[in-house]
This record gives sequence, structure tokens and C-alpha cells, in this order.
Amino acid sequence: MGAGKSLKTPRKFGGYFGSWGSTLLTLLLLISAGGVWWWQQHSEDEEYDLSRIGSGRPVVVQVHDPTCVVCRQLQRTVASLQEEFQADLDFLIADLSRPEGQAFANQQQVGSITLVFFTQDGQRLGVLEGLQEPEFLRKVFGELRPSN
Repeated sequence: MGAGKSLKTPRKFGGYFGSWGSTLLTLLLLISAGGVWWWQQHSEDEEYDLSRIGSGRPVVVQVHDPTCVVCRQLQRTVASLQEEFQADLDFLIADLSRPEGQAFANQQQVGSITLVFFTQDGQRLGVLEGLQEPEFLRKVFGELRPSN
């Protein structure tokens, strides 16, 4: 009977802490997932912050409808060049599914599948409509870089 009790005690002890351990692990995973989600939301919000136009860096704004296949193609093309130019240019999105994106498009009198270019001080330089080839955009983005 003494041997039986000693076997049950470790099970209860291990089961009790095993339950707490899995609860803590689950809690840590949820907190981590929440932190990743928060970071993605806030880093994503930065690219939708149209108030950055005129803040000292040239800006490329893509007027974007997330339900539009061609818009997503243009977004992928711009994203493929972003790393090359991010030191000199800000890349923003005017999302037409958001009120501020819709207001921007109305103010600029443009539709989706459009890139709008601004100088460091916020003056509009021009607009490109439609899907663009990466090499052409590379040249355009290069011309937007501030001269040293």
C-alpha cells in the first residue's frame, strides 16, 4: 500500500504542474501571437499614413483596391522594388476600402491601379495609371531620389 501511494503522488504532482505548464505554454503562445498581430497592424498602419506626404522625403502612393487583381499585381511589382529605394523614398498605400484612402483618391482625382508621386515638400509630381513594368518603375523611382 505504501508503494501505491508513492506512485500516485508523483502522478498528481506531475499532472498538476503538467496542467499548469501547458496552461502557461498556451498563455505564452497567445501573448506572442497577440504581439505579432499588434506589430503587423502597427507596421502596416505606417504604410497607410498619408499624413507622411510632405514630411521631408519623396513619396510614392499607390491607390489600391484590395479586391482588384490588377491592383494586387501592381502592389507586388512596387514591393519588389521597395527594398532598393526605401532608403530614399517612402512608399504609401491609399486603400480605397478605407475612408482616408477614398478621400485621398477623390482629392487627387484618381482611381485604383494608380501611383501618385510627391516631392519631399508634398508637391504632386505626377501620376502613373495602370500596371507598370518593373524596369520602368525602377527608372521613375530613381528619378524621384533626392539629388545629393
